[in-house]
Amino acid sequence: MKLGLRLPVALSVLLLPISLFGKCPIAPTGTLEVRAPAGNLLVDTSGNDNVEVEVSSRQITLQETCGRDRVTVTATAASGISGIPDWTIRVPRSVALDLSTQAGGIRVQDTDGAEVLLRTSGGKVTTGNIKGNALIVGGEVRTGNIGGNVELRGMGGRLQIGDVGGNAEFKSTGGDITAGQIRGSVKAVSGSGSIIIRESNGDFVVTTQEGDITSEYVHGAFDGRIEKGGNIRVERTGSWVHAFTGVGDILFKLIPEKLGGDLHIKAETGIGNITMYLPEKMKATIDAVIDKPAIGTKKFFSDFPMNAFKAPINAAKSLPLIPGGPEKQDMTINGGGNNIKAHTSSGTIRILKGN
Repeated sequence: MKLGLRLPVALSVLLLPISLFGKCPIAPTGTLEVRAPAGNLLVDTSGNDNVEVEVSSRQITLQETCGRDRVTVTATAASGISGIPDWTIRVPRSVALDLSTQAGGIRVQDTDGAEVLLRTSGGKVTTGNIKGNALIVGGEVRTGNIGGNVELRGMGGRLQIGDVGGNAEFKSTGGDITAGQIRGSVKAVSGSGSIIIRESNGDFVVTTQEGDITSEYVHGAFDGRIEKGGNIRVERTGSWVHAFTGVGDILFKLIPEKLGGDLHIKAETGIGNITMYLPEKMKATIDAVIDKPAIGTKKFFSDFPMNAFKAPINAAKSLPLIPGGPEKQDMTINGGGNNIKAHTSSGTIRILKGN
């Protein structure tokens, strides 16, 4: 048996022998707010003009406040509730969602609401495409495309996102972060895990303790840092570059739309190789240093003219050099200009001409 309520504002507590069921009318651009003490929230967005909520546990007491522009659903759980019940929620596709559960996961079909807020205490969150802005917090998060701005926070699991129509901010205590095309800027922080963003139309600022950082195309500036170990690889970047890794290789290709902008570069790795591709007509002043070059092997490679010298042990006294000591390359391109610094403790440095 199902009970329906259509009062403009109503507070109801419904308890059925097998399940709880509530139903409220809602405007097409209204907001559904759900606060679950425990439950897997399963959202079907094929509804018409009502919010329908069904809970598969007699240990849950459901309360609903029905307003035309906002429907609020809360509940209390019996002491010692066993298992995590399913909340089956049916809403119109255009409704905004504000959902949270203290124990359980969240699954949402495609939604056109202006805003989607989904929060769990560590469960998995899975969504289809989201037309508006989104804030999602969960142990592991997987979404389709998101049309507006997005903030995703993961608690130990992987964050996997499609394309994003605005700015994106990702935070994860651990686990890989992967995304498609971001039409705005990107900020990403991971406690441990690789960060893979296919394309960013704005600036890209990213940090991970351990793992690779990879992108096919960053239209703006790139600022990437790996505290421990991992490789940095950016196939194309359109502005200045800061790249640091404790242990790992760095590779990027600078392809700016205009050569007159800020194109300075700082690339540093503790142990690893640095490879950079620069525009042939770019104006640059280059300072490249290898602390412990391998004896008897070539350490620097460049398509541009170079002048190499070993740094003295004590520059003030100009003491003799020790074989295997620091080695430095200074060069200017097209008369000098943008400062480019490359530093590795042990590895090779390649400064090559891009297409």
